[in-house]
Amino acid sequence: MLVKDEGIVLSVSRSGDTSLGVVFLGRASGKIRLLAKGALSPKYPGRGVLESGNQVEAVYYHKDGYSTFYLKEVSLVASPAAGRESLPHLAANLAALELLSHVCVAGASLDASIVDTTAAYLSAPLCADPLLLFLAFEIKLLDALGVAPDTYGCVHCGTTPEGGLYSPRDGVSFCAEHGTRVPEAVNLSHELVSTALKCAEAPFDEIAESGVSRSARKELGRLVHWTYTYHVQGYHLPRSLSLI
Repeated sequence: MLVKDEGIVLSVSRSGDTSLGVVFLGRASGKIRLLAKGALSPKYPGRGVLESGNQVEAVYYHKDGYSTFYLKEVSLVASPAAGRESLPHLAANLAALELLSHVCVAGASLDASIVDTTAAYLSAPLCADPLLLFLAFEIKLLDALGVAPDTYGCVHCGTTPEGGLYSPRDGVSFCAEHGTRVPEAVNLSHELVSTALKCAEAPFDEIAESGVSRSARKELGRLVHWTYTYHVQGYHLPRSLSLI
């Protein structure tokens, strides 16, 4: 049976002399591995389409008694708007694809908004701070996974948590009055709280035009990293971030 789906190419690797193995993240299919037979041939109709980060429409099929999915047709929907001409942007894009490969389980059901969020992130224009944009992607992905960090109000009294702290282990914030000693606590400055909320709510194009101090971005990175560590199975810090 033929299946048509739209999604993101997470990674591509050689398979034999003429074929490619493609890790595909589809809106309906979730994370699957496709075998593109003959994809290395100069006459392959989808040549150049199967690149990491491309948004594609794929038609694939599965043979009874076999575990492999075979790619039949593929067409390009969109390529990343930024990246190839800038090492920091390229590294941030690759880090997003690495992150998805880690946290999305093959064969498991997937919230289609993850693909939409990824497509929106990859289509964002060049910006002054690609690392901030990547942190925004991580926060939006946490929301799609159902474990978004709560920096809106103190878990005890609901007042602003500015001057208090965030607990990655619990995923909640405390105001200055109700703050308590917790592992990997992140101190919540006004700039950190406002940046975290903007990353959660604003579109990527708007975030791309934003700026943040180096210290606040570093603390936001700690907040996000430890939230993933405690709440998302399979998470590893993307190696591509070392290129930024």
